[in-house]
Amino acid sequence: MPQYSHSKLQVYERCPLQYKLKYLTKLKTEDEGTTIEAFMGSRVHDTLELLYRDLLKTKLNSLEDLYLFYDETWRVEWSDEVVINNKNFNKKHYYDLGKKCVKNYYEKYHPFVQDQTLGIEYKINLKWEDVSMTGYIDRLSRESKGIYAVHDYKTGSMMDQDHADTDRQLALYSIAVKQTFKEAKKVKLIWHYVAYGEDVVSERTDQKLQELKKDILTTIAEIDLAEKEDSFPAVENKCEWCGFWDYCPKKKHLSKMEKLPKNKYLKESGVKLANQYVALAKRRSEINKRAKTEVVVVQDEIEKVEEAILNYAEKQGIEALQGSEMQVIINKERGYVFPTKSSDWENYEKLEKLLKGTKYWEAASVINSGKLEQLLEEEVFDDKMKKKIIALVPREENIGISIRKK
Repeated sequence: MPQYSHSKLQVYERCPLQYKLKYLTKLKTEDEGTTIEAFMGSRVHDTLELLYRDLLKTKLNSLEDLYLFYDETWRVEWSDEVVINNKNFNKKHYYDLGKKCVKNYYEKYHPFVQDQTLGIEYKINLKWEDVSMTGYIDRLSRESKGIYAVHDYKTGSMMDQDHADTDRQLALYSIAVKQTFKEAKKVKLIWHYVAYGEDVVSERTDQKLQELKKDILTTIAEIDLAEKEDSFPAVENKCEWCGFWDYCPKKKHLSKMEKLPKNKYLKESGVKLANQYVALAKRRSEINKRAKTEVVVVQDEIEKVEEAILNYAEKQGIEALQGSEMQVIINKERGYVFPTKSSDWENYEKLEKLLKGTKYWEAASVINSGKLEQLLEEEVFDDKMKKKIIALVPREENIGISIRKK
């Protein structure tokens, strides 16, 4: 049974290629070290975990006890691999912030009798259809009969209420809580922003949870289809946090060029092609309002360079070429090729018969390719109808070239 988690779905939504490389190909990236923010957050989590694990055995630690534990785990776990990106702050600043987080939480909730802890790092496992969703709750508690709470400790910046009310991760956990604890009528979702001593609280109706489940299953179906078609495009989103640049068609050339000395960089074939294309595009824009014959000559040169760029990109497995000052981007989009009366009467007639007499005909009216594509992309058709339409409507890749700053 395929196993998914909130974080796996998040990776796919951010960049399908990153999902493929991380979870399917299982490529390992160079360990660039843990950020100081993540390191400090882990130490605070460990300390609050100790607090509640000991409380389960009736031991109430003092704040000093927790400081000693925090200090010891910081010392033992620290390594020179921990990265401090913000040079305005040092190790001690983050150490002190972590202690402040522990203090804020301790003083806000001491003596910790507000609820009954049911689990710490509590594993959830939901089975829907033929897939499984897993995750871990920082702390699960029961406040009173029928009222449960999912707790999540955060050491970073606070999120607003709108974000909390649409957050998927904790809402997913509330589905698991209601499924496991039949008496649960209400599940609070509580984010403890311990650096501020403040909480953000949300809740979901059963209808919202049903919608969430449907959305998750839709995303999983997209992943399943992507696997069958081996279609995992690279999407530029938070690329600075990605360790797969050497395997990404949008970043591979840039990554390679950054490692070259300048004298070799400027002589590299891809860089030369990118610079040539940028120069021609600039020249075309400058003469656009002048003699048409001159424009035709430049356009002819551009088309030749475009062909060379596409050939180079295909051989190298890239979608972006790094120039001296600009990047040349190969844009790929997959679109449906709809039959027309003049080009493919037989399939046009079949598609028309398929749609007529159904609830979809009014939306499609006649076979309007733009409208039909919109309906397909918006998942308006049920699965059975969609499969029948796609059987008559192949997809093809459209390729274009554009320029952007580095």
